[in-house]
This record gives sequence, C-alpha cells and structure tokens, in this order.
Amino acid sequence: MERPLKEVDVLRHELKALRYILENLHRGRIAAEELPAREDFQSQQGRELYDAIVKAADRDAARRAVAELELEGVDVESFLRLSADHYYTYPALVKERAAAIRAGALKVERT
Repeated sequence: MERPLKEVDVLRHELKALRYILENLHRGRIAAEELPAREDFQSQQGRELYDAIVKAADRDAARRAVAELELEGVDVESFLRLSADHYYTYPALVKERAAAIRAGALKVERT
C-alpha cells in the first residue's frame, strides 16, 4: 500500500481537476467518460464545487455559482483566477485515486 495521502493534498488535486472541468465542461472539451463521478471527490468542498459546475447551464453560470460558495479551506476567488491549461491530467487522477481508495489500496490520512 502506498503512503497515505494527506487531506490537504487530496483537496489540492481535486481543486485542480475542478478548475479544469470548470473551464472545459460547458465548452464540450471533456468527454462524459473523462468526467469523474461526484462520488470520486473525497472532500466535501470538492463535491460542492462539482455540483455548482456540473449543474450549471453554461460556463458563466458555473463561474457565478462557484463565486457564491463559501468553502472551508478554499479561496474561491483564487480558484476562479487559476489558469486551468495544465490541469488536464487531474480529472483522471481523481478517478484513479477514488478507485484505489474504494479498493483499500490507498488511504487518506484524516487530520
């Protein structure tokens, strides 16, 4: 078994995946099979952001919904300013880690 992941690292990687999803989902740049399931996000903040992004009618509506969120440990303004260009691998990472966690091959160190 790999060394346990820290919650902060899980959140950091989820935020990168979500930032990529925010910029690309409503533009048709992410295939349905590439999108992680809501349950793949280990953090509550990740699930709330996911809901705001996926349930929005378009990218602008998703950005507005995200801007209204108040999430512990997440600077939403900074999240919205991040460039998502280099985060294309993170949605797959979220899916892979979630599968490993469900299988018991990877643990998250709860703090």
